[in-house]
This record gives sequence, C-alpha cells and structure tokens, in this order.
Amino acid sequence: MRHFAKALQWCLLVVGSSMLAIALEHWMSTAGVLVAAMLSAMCVGLSGGRLIVPPRFVLIAQAITAVAIASTIDTRGLVKAATDGWVFVAVLLTVAIPVVVGWVIVRFGSLPGTTGAWGSLPGAASVMGPLGMDHGADGILVSLMQYLRVVLVVATGPVIAHALDGARPAVIATSAASHATAPSLTGSVFLAIAVSLLGCWVGKKCRILAGAFLVPLLLGTVCTGGFSLALHVPTLLLAGCFTILGWAIGLQFRRELAMSMFRSLPEMLLAILAMLILCGCCAWLLSGIASISFLTAYLATTPGGLDSVVAIAMGTSADMNFVVAAQTLRLLTVVSIGPLLAKMLARTKEAANA
Repeated sequence: MRHFAKALQWCLLVVGSSMLAIALEHWMSTAGVLVAAMLSAMCVGLSGGRLIVPPRFVLIAQAITAVAIASTIDTRGLVKAATDGWVFVAVLLTVAIPVVVGWVIVRFGSLPGTTGAWGSLPGAASVMGPLGMDHGADGILVSLMQYLRVVLVVATGPVIAHALDGARPAVIATSAASHATAPSLTGSVFLAIAVSLLGCWVGKKCRILAGAFLVPLLLGTVCTGGFSLALHVPTLLLAGCFTILGWAIGLQFRRELAMSMFRSLPEMLLAILAMLILCGCCAWLLSGIASISFLTAYLATTPGGLDSVVAIAMGTSADMNFVVAAQTLRLLTVVSIGPLLAKMLARTKEAANA
C-alpha cells in the first residue's frame, strides 16, 4: 500500500509538472520547466507527500545543465568578463546587500541571531543549513530561508527575464553541434554526456562545493574553447534536468517544516523581498553605468542559486559570459567569507542583548 501511494504521488508530480510547464512555456521561456517542476513539487511536499529525488540524480542533472551552459559560452568572452571590473562590482553588491538585510534581521527581527545571519547569506543553499547548525543556528529555519529565497528567485526570475527580453521566442543556444550532421551530432551528444559524468564524479570525489556543477562547467568550457570540440545536450534531456532540479528545490518544503516556520514566515518573506528589490535597483544602476543590458545586470546580481539563475539566463538575450562569471564568483566569495560574515552578524545580536 505504501509503494502504491508513493507511485501515485510520483505520477501526480509528473503530470502536474508537465501540464504546468506547458502553461508556463509562453511566459517563462526555457525556464518554465524548472518553475513548473518546483511549484508542483512544493504542492506535493506541503500536502503531505514524502517523495525524495535521489541525490545522484540531482548531481547528474546539475552536471548536464552545466555542460549545456558551457556549450553556449564564448571562452574569450568568459575570460574577458571574469577580468571585467563591473563583474566584481556586481559580486560585491550581491554579497553586500544580503549582509545588510541580514544585519537588520539579526538586530531588529525575532529570529535568533545565528539563524538570521546564516539564513541571509546569498548562496550555497544546500550547505548553509548544516553549516549554520554546526555554529549554533536552527538548521531547519536556515535551510527554509535559503530555499525560500531560491524559490522566489526561480519563480520571479523567468517572468522578469521574459518581460525584459521583449517576449522573443525561446531558443536554447548551443555549440556548432546543433547544425552538424546526424553522425557528428550523435558524437557531440555522447561527448557532452561523458564530460558531464566525468565532471560530476570529479566534483563529488574531490568534495568540491557545488563541484557537480562547477567542474563540468569548467571541463565543458575547456572542450569547446580550448579544443574546439562540439558539445550538444538535446532539448528533451535538458528539460528533464531542469525538472529534476525543480523537484529537488520544491520537495524541500514539507508540511511539518512549514508549520515550524509559520511564525517566522512574514519576516523571512519581507527580508527576501527587500533583498530582491535592492539587488534589482543595483542592477538598474549597474546597467546605466556599464555597457551591459539591464537583463544581464539583473541576472548577474540576483541572489539565487548558481545553477537556477544560469538556467534562467539560457534562451534569453542576456550576456551568458557576464552572468556565469558574476554568479560563479559570488558563490566562491560566499563560500570563502560567508561563515566569517555570519559570525560577525550573529555577534551584533549578542552585543545588543548584552
């Protein structure tokens, strides 16, 4: 009976995700699949469903998505973007704004100091909960605040991107493999999958944070830019990866966890919305000062998950090189100095209560 109930839940999740993806296709371009899967999974989780996406599937989905992104990147453009001073400005703003919002939460909010501090850090949502718990924070609240931020970014990002992009048709750019003959196209697909699996294995084996995404992204970029190898990820396979990533985010929200955060939900939502609005204002300023579009600046500064934001950028007119460089540097910055920032924010609460 238990297996039948779980099978029924999976069927409902697949059907719901598919129907919602079709409905959102016009409004959210290629990221509609990601949003549809996430919202459907949230409904299943909050209604009492007990589904879990196997972690290995999530890692492989991240790896294949990374290789698909690598096939759209111009290596010279990426190197140029990575050394662009405006990328560092975008990273600084994306880290500074959540820290300021976190300070307000810690200083004037009802959340415990360590919990508010770790929950407000902009990145690495999957590891901030355990890290926060190790430093005395409520791991459940930290994780929920982190994933709530990702959910809001994933839910609103495609709509904003679609509006800013002039409602142009969804086209996933790929390497020259998309124009290749059948035999070479098949080879490009197998090569893309091989690079994905190898990068995923290396990232996991070496215990690199977000390694299942970053290592395949690096390997794919080297293959296309350094060796001029064609990589091609079929559209259906990429849609399947987006679906798995959306499910992995949405299924984090369970009924019992939602009850525990109900009291703190308004405060969390207000903080995250303030974070998104301030990042949007910074993107507007950045686009006015630098020679980049507002869409590119918005996606570069939005505090979502690296894989989610870059997935949203696919199929739009955003400068993928700038977005990938800014989001990757933000993740590395948060991982490097995030724990120190969280400790500093937590001390402000202790000082205020002293």
